[in-house]
Amino acid sequence: MKNINRLLTIIIILGLTVTGCEYEIDDLAGDRNLIESTPVIENFNPSIYLAADKANTAVAFDVTSGEGGQSMDAIIEVSYDGGRERVQLKEFTIPGSVEAKLTDVADALGISTDDMKGGAYVNIEVLTKSGDKYYRSAAAVNPLIACDYVSGDYVGSPNASSSGWGVNGPVTVTVDPTDPTGYTLLVAGLSTIDGCVEDGGPLPLVIDPASYAITAPKTMLASVVGWQPAYTNISYGGSGTLNTCSQEIQLILAITVDQGSFGEYTFAIKY
Repeated sequence: MKNINRLLTIIIILGLTVTGCEYEIDDLAGDRNLIESTPVIENFNPSIYLAADKANTAVAFDVTSGEGGQSMDAIIEVSYDGGRERVQLKEFTIPGSVEAKLTDVADALGISTDDMKGGAYVNIEVLTKSGDKYYRSAAAVNPLIACDYVSGDYVGSPNASSSGWGVNGPVTVTVDPTDPTGYTLLVAGLSTIDGCVEDGGPLPLVIDPASYAITAPKTMLASVVGWQPAYTNISYGGSGTLNTCSQEIQLILAITVDQGSFGEYTFAIKY
């Protein structure tokens, strides 16, 4: 049974405006500066490293100068799994294409690819030159060092939880028999652990094989909300990521009923 205060969270006003605020932090990673053009990363593919083939795996992307359209001198800096040590990988000119081999990243960091574990991330950042200095931009990607995806490994009864939504319990995951690729998982029981009788669903999780990003199409899971029968047709939908090494699924799901929306909540599905 949900706390009655949850009733106050339902959003029925469409014109909600959110105002941000500015703040300063000590940047130990390098200088930042506003420049006329802001680099943009596009066409990020491949977007994951393969843990099973560290000697040959690479990611690639294009970097453009956005709406400014100007040419800029730039460098790529890399770090490993959120570490504070950043090192230069290569120089290039924007607009341009970048390939970052895992072996080159390891060499730049002074480590072996054996030290780069499956399930960790490589942090790749674009710095642009202004005068005689390079400035850190917002253009960055964090490719996963991914283990192989085996659909059968996800069939079972993992635990699903969301501290924000206040649920925790077992769900049932199967592979969608209508998807011959095996890259669609079906999750049943998300509304059951929320106190509902699940007469809809299951929630499909469509996995992008190039990045292991997840799309969860909006799906009605229960026609009546158990903790508040006045609400009908509770639906979940959103996006997320799959870590194939830890087998953990992270989701950000919007939860709605016919009467409105409760907003978005983070869910973790762990085996």
